[in-house]
Amino acid sequence: MRPWQLMVGDIKITALSDGRMSIPYRRLFPETEDAVWDGYRARFPEAFDGKGFLTNIGSFLVQTGDHTVIADTGLGPWGHLGGRFEPAELINDLRIKGIDHADIDTVFLTHLHGDHVGWNLTKEDDGYVATFPSARYLLQEADWLHFTSDEYQAKLSSARRKQAETTYLPLRDMGKLDVIRGDKDFAPGLTALHTPGHTPGHMSMLIASRNERAVLIGDIAGTPAHLTETNWLYAPDTDKELGMKSRLRVIDMAEKEKMVVLGAHMTRPGWGRLIRWEGKRYWQALEAAPDKDRASNRP
Repeated sequence: MRPWQLMVGDIKITALSDGRMSIPYRRLFPETEDAVWDGYRARFPEAFDGKGFLTNIGSFLVQTGDHTVIADTGLGPWGHLGGRFEPAELINDLRIKGIDHADIDTVFLTHLHGDHVGWNLTKEDDGYVATFPSARYLLQEADWLHFTSDEYQAKLSSARRKQAETTYLPLRDMGKLDVIRGDKDFAPGLTALHTPGHTPGHMSMLIASRNERAVLIGDIAGTPAHLTETNWLYAPDTDKELGMKSRLRVIDMAEKEKMVVLGAHMTRPGWGRLIRWEGKRYWQALEAAPDKDRASNRP
């Protein structure tokens, strides 16, 4: 397998990236002191820079044989709003890895934050069109209602409003949006899990084939440290308490069932396992695991 590909049974996963962001610690974890990060900087040096977190803007392509799904679409042309210091590269990454936009039949949107919807649409001479013309855009109803509400839209800056107008607001009128409620099997081996808290309709994806399972966590955790320090206040969560409950539910499930964890904001390619060390749970990048090309749930 290529270093940016992983097999979960018969399902192939390809890691994609739209660049990286540099984010100060306290923007995400406002109640932490700098000293608490020393151990994590030593354990995960690739996840930090001199200012704070070095954060991947990741997406994943999931190919079942009959379906091709892209989970999230990066920050797109809006890097100046997200703190990205590298060029937008998702579209080029798809090209390099031989993926035709027209072959993607589902865009799985974990939530509607700007760094997950950036390439939903593409600008053409007469306006915006779906970047993935054959795809349905799958989203939880709770997120759609929250992010399209008059109350939410009224709080946006003019730049953020323009971002919304060119990434997700047109999807329904374009006839591209599939809104779901709660957990739902949406393709063989693929299940949308409603994991609210980060946003009202945040969702994760359970991937299962033969005896192998993985879980794509979206923004349940934004750094490797957050998989250990699950009770730390996470500023981007809309509902902090509910976010913590969803985080624990998914992380506990992943550890108990020995799932591979796919994290959009983990260092590329963004997959790993949860291990125990000195009584604590830690993220371990899959490259460091004994069997790096498979997602077998067997110990």
